[in-house]
Amino acid sequence: MTGGAVALRAEALKFRHAAPLRIAVAMALPMPVLGAMPLNGVQSFSAWNYWYALFMPVAISLIVGCVAQADARLGMRAILGQGVPLGRAWWAKALVCLGLSALSNLIVCAIYLVGSVMSAQGPTVAGTLTMLACAAANVITSSWMIPAGLFLTARAGMLAGIFCPLAVQIAGSFAWSLIPVPQLFPPSATVVIPTSFIPVLPSGEPLGADMVLGGALVGDGTLTLAGLALAAAAFVILTAAGALWFSKSEGR
Repeated sequence: MTGGAVALRAEALKFRHAAPLRIAVAMALPMPVLGAMPLNGVQSFSAWNYWYALFMPVAISLIVGCVAQADARLGMRAILGQGVPLGRAWWAKALVCLGLSALSNLIVCAIYLVGSVMSAQGPTVAGTLTMLACAAANVITSSWMIPAGLFLTARAGMLAGIFCPLAVQIAGSFAWSLIPVPQLFPPSATVVIPTSFIPVLPSGEPLGADMVLGGALVGDGTLTLAGLALAAAAFVILTAAGALWFSKSEGR
């Protein structure tokens, strides 16, 4: 087993029954449980918007803070005892957090899929694929928070690691209309790109409330793909930079 795989397995086992996993599950339940069930046969997606605009950033911040703080509390002995390069251990932390974010979003998606069974239209292949695409977009556009939170927690403490990325993410979500191209700014893209997949506006209103805006957001597939690529690149670049810093700072 390679060093990276060893580090990833160790990180996954470390948090298998710990707070990060419980947070990932618990935070994903309230909004979809309250809003995913159809009313008069019609399924509303506003609760999903509340999830990725508010609940998801809070969940990611708490998950990342717990993961980063766990080793800091032990004086980094758990990482140093793995016998793998510290940069790979940092990547393992980021990927475990990304996996927990994906788990949260899959839970939200699954609840909505259950709700679609009770809707007048019923579940469809196209509807299922678009919901899965929305969940994947949520994971990608919010992924920048993970390396940012890991770095800030390790460098400045848990409060900075939780609240700084959270503040930027939520501010970007609410200020999306002030950004010239919101799809290319990950915090704003988190609420804008999902409109390409599910019928809800960035404001949380149904798509039909503003068909002009909704049509403009849905119709620009190139910007959607560019925004997803940029968000993925941000995760990779920030994680790589954090891994480089960690390998040097903890190696001394």
